[in-house]
Amino acid sequence: MHLKIWWHVKEGGKLYEGDFTRNNRVVGVLWANKRDSELWFAPPDWRECRLGIQVLPILPITEVLFSDVGYVKQLVKWTSPALHTEKWKGFAYALEGISNKENALKKTRKLKGFDDGNSLTNLLWWIHS
Repeated sequence: MHLKIWWHVKEGGKLYEGDFTRNNRVVGVLWANKRDSELWFAPPDWRECRLGIQVLPILPITEVLFSDVGYVKQLVKWTSPALHTEKWKGFAYALEGISNKENALKKTRKLKGFDDGNSLTNLLWWIHS
């Protein structure tokens, strides 16, 4: 899948230069001739938004897009220190549920808000499925 090749930045990956690979786990915007760490609505340090925009909406295909459990662990670890906005946390917790269901469920049940197109029901369905 091209998404995994171009947008997923794995630790030690060789597709992008060393500095970019060391500082990123997901591409923000991919252009024809460059890649950016930021999104059109968020600066590079809003990692939760970069993770979220790649995950939403949470659908059965998400399991295929994020099937590399090792990469998912890297992405969640990279994003976790930047989880500040309640509505974006759910997407990180959804991915965390791939490798650590119990921890993801505890965190998800404490959420007070959800991004448009996401809900507690959706997250619980995803983590339990």
